[in-house]
Amino acid sequence: MYTVYLADDEQLIREGLAETIPWDSLGMNLIGTAEDGRQALKEIRELKPDVVLTDIRMPYLDGLDLIGKIREDHPSCRVVIITGHGEFTYAQSAIQLGVSDFVLKPIDVTSLCRTLGKLTQELDSEKHQQNEVKEMRIQLQQAGEFRLQRQLRRYMMGRTPRQQFLEQMPERLVRARAMILVLLQIDNFDNLTAAMDEETIFSMTQRLEQLIAKVGENTSMISVEESSGRYLLLFTGAWKEEISFGVRSYIRRLRMVEPAIEFTTVTSLLYDRVDCCQEAYEFVRRGCEYAFQLGSNRDIQPEEVQSGGTNPLPDIPNVGCVIRSISTFNKKTIREDFELLANDIRQTGHNSYLYTHMLVSVVYGEIVKLLIDINCPIETILDDPLEDYRKILIRTTLDDMLQELYRFVARICDFLDKNINANQSVAERAKAYIEAHYADSGLTLDQVASEMGISPNYFSAQFKQNTGSSFINYLTNVRISHAKEYLKSGNYKTYEVALRCGYENPTYFSTIFKRRTGVSPSEYRDD
Repeated sequence: MYTVYLADDEQLIREGLAETIPWDSLGMNLIGTAEDGRQALKEIRELKPDVVLTDIRMPYLDGLDLIGKIREDHPSCRVVIITGHGEFTYAQSAIQLGVSDFVLKPIDVTSLCRTLGKLTQELDSEKHQQNEVKEMRIQLQQAGEFRLQRQLRRYMMGRTPRQQFLEQMPERLVRARAMILVLLQIDNFDNLTAAMDEETIFSMTQRLEQLIAKVGENTSMISVEESSGRYLLLFTGAWKEEISFGVRSYIRRLRMVEPAIEFTTVTSLLYDRVDCCQEAYEFVRRGCEYAFQLGSNRDIQPEEVQSGGTNPLPDIPNVGCVIRSISTFNKKTIREDFELLANDIRQTGHNSYLYTHMLVSVVYGEIVKLLIDINCPIETILDDPLEDYRKILIRTTLDDMLQELYRFVARICDFLDKNINANQSVAERAKAYIEAHYADSGLTLDQVASEMGISPNYFSAQFKQNTGSSFINYLTNVRISHAKEYLKSGNYKTYEVALRCGYENPTYFSTIFKRRTGVSPSEYRDD
C-alpha cells in the first residue's frame, strides 16, 4: 500500500475524495488531510507519504510554497495539483517544481483515479528497480565475501604463495597491524547431524553462521567455513590490546546468544600481519588436538596450547611405540609392545597405581582419538565403552591392568578386521543406492542404513571411513554433479533442475549450488 496525503481548504472536497476514491483498489491508503498549508507541511514531514494531493490556494502556506518545502524534505514524494480553471497558469509553474500531474476543479473522480493509478504503476516500477539494485548490491557483496573467504582458505592451507595472497587481499587487511585466528568447532558434529536431512543441517548451520556474523557486526571479523561444523574466524585490527579484548568479548557474546549448541573454540597467538594467518591456522589445528584431551564445550586459550599442546604421554620410552602399534591394529605387535611397556614402567621406578592409572587413561584417550580419526567412533564398536574403561582401572596390579587394556584393544582389532571388507561392500552398495535415488527429496541416512541392514550410527561411521566423506556431503556432491549436467544441457529451467536433483525448494537449491561451485545455477548455465 502506498500512502496519500490530501491538502485542500474546502471541506467538501476533502470529505468527498476521502469517501469516493477507491483507495484500497488503487493500492493506496489515505493517511491524513489538512485544510491549510501550514498544517499540511507539519504532518507531511511526520508521515512522509508517497503521494500528496494539494490545492494551490490555501491559508497560511499556499500550494507552491508547500511543494517547494516538500521537495527539500521528501524529494521522492509524488505531488498532484488540484486547481481551478483560472489557476491554470499558476499550475504550470508548479509543474516546474516537479509535480506529477494536475487535476482540474470540479474534480472528475474517474480522471483522478486514472492519475492515481498511473502513479501507483510508477511507484511499483521504481520500487522494483530499487529492489533490483539492492539485490544486485547484495549479490556483488556476497560474491566479494565468497571470493575473499576462498582466498583466505586456500592460503591458510598452503595452496597460494604468500606474495600472491597479499596481492589478493583488500588494503584494509594488508595494513592491519594485529591479527588473531579463532577456530570454532561444533562439538560432535557428525553424531549431531547423523539423523538430519540435508536441508535441516543447512538450516542449523546457516542459523549459526548468521549468529556468528551478527555477533561480529561491530568487529573486523571474517568468517571462513572449513568443513564438518568448523569455522575459522579471522580478526584484524590496528591495536593489539584492543583486538585481544575484542576476541574474548566476541566469544563470550556468542556463547550467551547460542547456549543450545555446544562448541569449542581455539584462539591463536597474536600476530602482527595478515599473512601470518597460515601460521595461525597451524597453531589452532594443534590446539584442536589439545582440546580433544580436555573435553567439549571449552574455550582454549593460546597459552594453554603452548603449555599443554605437547606430547601428553609419560616420559617412558615405549609409550609412543604402544600408540603407534595400536594404530596398525596388529594384535601381535601390540602385545609385544605392551610387554616392553610393562618392563619400562618397572625399570623407571614408576610402578605405582596412580602412575599406571594415568598412563592407561592417556593410552585409552589416544585409542578413542584414533578411532575418531578413522571415522569409526568407539560407540559403534562397544555397547558401553565407559564400562569397559572402568574394568581396566579397577585392576589392582600393573600386569592385570595392562592385560585388561590389551584385551580391550584386541576386541577393537577383531571388530575392525572382521568388518573391513563388509564395510567396503556396504559403502559401495550405499553409493549405488544414492546414485539411483538422489532425486528423492526425502532420501536420508536412516533410509539408506535401513536398506543396508545396519544401524544408522554404524552406517554413518563406516560410510565416512570408506568414502572419506559424510553421508550428507556425499549426497550433496552427487546432486550438484547431476545438476551441472542438467544445467549445461540447456533443456531445463532452474526449478526443474532442482526437482530432478532432490530439491523441492528452488531457492535452497540455488543457495547450495552457489556454495559448492561459487556461481549461481543461471551463471553456470550461461558460462
